[in-house]
Amino acid sequence: MITNRERMKANYAMEETDRPAVIGKTVVTPEVFQRSKVNPAGMFDRPQDMVALAKAGVEAYGFENWEVFQIWSHAEFLGLEIEYNAPNPYVKSTPYALGGDLEMPDLDKYLKDPKTQNIIECYRLLRKAAGKDEACNGITSWGPLTMAGHLVGTENLMLGIATDPEEVKKVIKFCAEFDSEAYKLLLSPGNVDMIDYWAVAEPTASGDMVSPEMFEEYALPYNQMEQRAIHSNGMLSELHICGDTTANLPLMAQTGASALSIEQKVDPYEAVKLVGGKVALCGNVGPIMPLMQGTVEDVRRDTLRCIDAGFRIISPGCSIAFESPGENLRAMTQTVKQSTRRIPRGA
Repeated sequence: MITNRERMKANYAMEETDRPAVIGKTVVTPEVFQRSKVNPAGMFDRPQDMVALAKAGVEAYGFENWEVFQIWSHAEFLGLEIEYNAPNPYVKSTPYALGGDLEMPDLDKYLKDPKTQNIIECYRLLRKAAGKDEACNGITSWGPLTMAGHLVGTENLMLGIATDPEEVKKVIKFCAEFDSEAYKLLLSPGNVDMIDYWAVAEPTASGDMVSPEMFEEYALPYNQMEQRAIHSNGMLSELHICGDTTANLPLMAQTGASALSIEQKVDPYEAVKLVGGKVALCGNVGPIMPLMQGTVEDVRRDTLRCIDAGFRIISPGCSIAFESPGENLRAMTQTVKQSTRRIPRGA
């Protein structure tokens, strides 16, 4: 009998498996908070609470991944102040500006930093709670283009592409180099090597904002750098990019990510046609329609469409909306678990 962990790793590694896996993305709903009894205020600094949320998401909805979401930790290490008490956390202040000096922080302090130690403890507790047969995943940073926007302001960054492209590349390269070294340290043996796959979110590289030509120049080489760092310790990976990424998918497949997570704006059959056999695909059931606003039947129909298209990992196309009905999330996971669609190696 294949375990959830074995199935998940097989799907990310493009190996033969009995069916797709089904995962959640940022599972924070009223039901999860009620079940876990976690107070949202300050929860990112309490490893036990983050693990309780992950456990509640699995128990409430049947997801096959235990996820801890610490996406702002690298930004905080670089000196950015994050407002966590907003519905969607955001950068309150930053010491960086486009055209300013960029000095690599002392990475000897990275693993000793309280935030990093908090994350390491979080993933150790996560594996202990999940057990050896369940899949665990982590995330600690935005992708390089998105992180650069957080450092100097996304509007400033995008305007800079037209007015001062070399300064823009300098910031993106700085972010990619820092992330890469931080990943190598964090994912080295004895830290969080108990995790099964590592996620990176790069929404600023959305096809709604960045053309294929821009992606090739401002996103591809820097994401390749980060993906090499993640894979250098044998870790599987997932790259999530929002919006309609259809035109950019062939380039996204060149980043080195094990799986590409894409939104419902992309036709799943077209996505498989563009990158099938090269990289695993993750998604792309709409988080708003049908997961938040649709019916159970709407969810089942869209889930079956992703399975039929050939997606190896079924998930919401982006973060789960807070108001999503539990019956819709359960309909997605149940539909996948009832699937008998075997997936051959390399498909």
